[in-house]
Amino acid sequence: MAQALTVNEAVALVGVEERTVRKEVEYGVLASETPPRFKLPALVYLRVLRELGLEPTVAERKKIYALIDKAFARSKKPTKVEVSPVLELKLDAVTEEVQSMLERFENWKQRRVVIDPDIMGGEPVFARSRLTVRHIGSMLLRHGEAVMQEIREDYPYLKSEDIEFAKLYTMAYPKVGRPRAGKVATR
Repeated sequence: MAQALTVNEAVALVGVEERTVRKEVEYGVLASETPPRFKLPALVYLRVLRELGLEPTVAERKKIYALIDKAFARSKKPTKVEVSPVLELKLDAVTEEVQSMLERFENWKQRRVVIDPDIMGGEPVFARSRLTVRHIGSMLLRHGEAVMQEIREDYPYLKSEDIEFAKLYTMAYPKVGRPRAGKVATR
């Protein structure tokens, strides 16, 4: 992973709530720079926190992150960290899962997403089409799995990975700015 991710990218690709990421920054557990950016150790930490199923205190979360960060400083692929004599976190599977998702998403963006000012005003579209990625992604975010069959019928040229990553892309790169005149923003 060459570059650090934004809050929205981390939320989308690691599968945690935005509130969780922002609280970790606010409490000083993660990312001291402004705006916050997250590298692999922080992403693995967020995924571990999600998988733990516990609610550690801020001090415990700082300790867990420090241990994970130190493990990554020693090795590119740490296998475990010992939090206490009775608690050990297995990092190998989580690290592999996070790295795999990041690599698959980046490869998909490079192969399947086109951003050209001459096509749909520069809005990201699927390769060899005028279908915007955010159109599919926003359908999935608004209606969930209920629209999956409709998307597959209406756009048979989309691959399963296109549909999966369109939702993540829309979460990671939300449209910014005001809606165009005459359009009503809905939430």
